[in-house]
Amino acid sequence: MTRTDPSPGLAPPAGTGPDGWPSATELAARIAAGEIGAREILESHLARVDALDPALNAICHLSREEAREAADAADAAVARGEPLPPFHGVPMAIKDLHPVRGWPLCGASNAVAHDVMPQDAPAVRALREAGFVFAGATTSPEFGTLSITESHRHGVTRNPWDLRLSPGGSSGGAAAAVAAGMFPIAHGSDGAGSIREPASYCGLVGMKPSRGRVPTAAHWLEGWTTEGVLTRTVMDTAAVLDVFAAAPPTGWYGAPPDHTPYRQRAERDPARLRIGVNIQPAFPAEVDPVAAATVRRAADMLADLGHEVVEQDVPGLDADWFKARFDILYATGSADSEIADEEAVEPLNRTLREAARRTDSLTYVTAVLDLQLRSAEMYTAWDAVDVLLTPTNPVLASYEGALWEGQEEDPWLPMRRVEETASLTVLSNMLGLPAISVPVVEPLGRSPLGVQLIGGRWRDGTVISLAAQLERAHPWRHRVPTGLAL
Repeated sequence: MTRTDPSPGLAPPAGTGPDGWPSATELAARIAAGEIGAREILESHLARVDALDPALNAICHLSREEAREAADAADAAVARGEPLPPFHGVPMAIKDLHPVRGWPLCGASNAVAHDVMPQDAPAVRALREAGFVFAGATTSPEFGTLSITESHRHGVTRNPWDLRLSPGGSSGGAAAAVAAGMFPIAHGSDGAGSIREPASYCGLVGMKPSRGRVPTAAHWLEGWTTEGVLTRTVMDTAAVLDVFAAAPPTGWYGAPPDHTPYRQRAERDPARLRIGVNIQPAFPAEVDPVAAATVRRAADMLADLGHEVVEQDVPGLDADWFKARFDILYATGSADSEIADEEAVEPLNRTLREAARRTDSLTYVTAVLDLQLRSAEMYTAWDAVDVLLTPTNPVLASYEGALWEGQEEDPWLPMRRVEETASLTVLSNMLGLPAISVPVVEPLGRSPLGVQLIGGRWRDGTVISLAAQLERAHPWRHRVPTGLAL
């Protein structure tokens, strides 16, 4: 793997211990106990941003002084003995597709006005109220369309495991930042795998919660899209999901409450589960042998933990049928963006927007209804199993620029490649099911590959409990990327 050394002797993140770089929950506990200051932690991570981001290009906006003021206020609150929120003083980054009060929002696009946001998005507000110190925004592809993180606006974001490779997308900046130790945790969003895919390629934990579990102002892409976090531990993911689940309800619908906190679910092993193994996507697609081998190893680990592991087919989706309907829905993905200059929209998104304008409302509604009706049939796969185990990504991380090749001749070609990369993650977005990617298997190829655990309807707690059990049995947080001298 390619290595570079942008900063010889770079100190590890503040709070690093014998188990590896610190988790967000560990940092919060140490801040609350007065063992380490929020300002010290923030400065340590900002130093890593300065040293490493020139090579990675994962951060598109830094708010240093605002973050320093927030960290100092966090330390003062500890000194006064005030009641503290669960992530008091912990620095984090927000994906630059979601409004943050007082920050410009550009969606990785040269075509929008980059207006300063008057208020936080609901999930961002929940994170702020949980005590996080917002220090910067992470890169994404324009409007979050692709499963890579490259844009005309911000350029190419690189994978810290190998700088020739993409970290995935669309939360690739968030994944690269956490994998490189620039932040202990980062916010992301997922409309077809955009948290889980970069988590997989960067050796992290990434979860798409159940539809309606995370507060949102509107249900983008008919509720296929949700927000979450990129983390190094299942406990961090679980504790943040508790924050989201406790936030005031917004939007037209929400998930039913789960009465056991997710943090508690992460602390104890699940009962013996029936786990279905499925390597093939719901529609025909090539699966790299490394991805298949990764899942087979994970299946053996689960069997060793006492779970019943069986082969499980997923009801098939005709590829042409699905693409025809998915393309209609996905073409509307930039509808919430205020476009100031249509000519400045990147070619793929311009093609999608033009296709959306040609689609009449009856055709759109029919496509959505078709997908909902087919979903009702596919839920039956979880009648036979508690959790479905799959590769997260059926293909290896791509090289810089690979998804764009041939776009001049066929503007839809990048979308076809996205659909290949997302062929195992998009199902849980369509069905609204909880799904988590975990890096339980040591990297077998040129970069990490995660395995995906998909739970039945509303079974976020089961997915978290099983993922945490795997982490305890086969720890991964000691691994650090090989593409940078960290």
